[in-house]
Amino acid sequence: MLFGKMNKYFAALVVLLFSAFPVFSQNVKIQIVAPKEFKGRKAILLTREKGFAAIVHSIKLNSDIFNLEIANDLVPDLYQLHVSQVKGSLFFFLESGAKIQLDTADVSRSIVTNSKSNPDWKLFQDSLQKPYDQRILDYAIGEKRARKERNADSLNFWVDKQAIEKEDFVRKTGEYIAKHPDSYVSLYLLKINWYAFKNDRLFEKLDKSLAGHRTYKFLEEKNRKAENPGVLGRRL
Repeated sequence: MLFGKMNKYFAALVVLLFSAFPVFSQNVKIQIVAPKEFKGRKAILLTREKGFAAIVHSIKLNSDIFNLEIANDLVPDLYQLHVSQVKGSLFFFLESGAKIQLDTADVSRSIVTNSKSNPDWKLFQDSLQKPYDQRILDYAIGEKRARKERNADSLNFWVDKQAIEKEDFVRKTGEYIAKHPDSYVSLYLLKINWYAFKNDRLFEKLDKSLAGHRTYKFLEEKNRKAENPGVLGRRL
């Protein structure tokens, strides 16, 4: 009986807390340009978090202009666009005013304009991410071949190449963040690479114009805990 009463009080407290701190939303207007034969097809917007996807919006391509109600502190951020019956997915930074010229053969080749964040995202992808992915793929092929041939020296060579490449990519990603402190792309990159950069003081280099974003608040809390560990985390 006692636990039942406690659960009721806890539930009431949760409701009170959420009502005291309402989540404000904004109207995010985007344009998706597609041919007439795509009319009526479903497009899905997803957020990405450590490889997992969550549906944010499901819309039908009945017009070019779409108004989305999204929490104030969730844009700009990286989203994924998928269109039914079309291969590929577009990773882009969703922000109000963005225009997507849909590639009807492969969604991943769609062009995003009228956006401040997407040029930053394209720069990171073209200059760092894609070259890194290709080199890692080449090294992995070499490793697979060495394993098949049971060549220990060759195997160690390709494994070491991958390790060095990964370290270099992390370093270059940190340099990118430091050079683009006012970019939401840097905010996203710092979030997904937090443990690699938590001791590099990159968070302090972010511009305060990003402070209203949920990711900034998340990183601020992570940074605070890293600088002020609890008693159990302190050295005796």
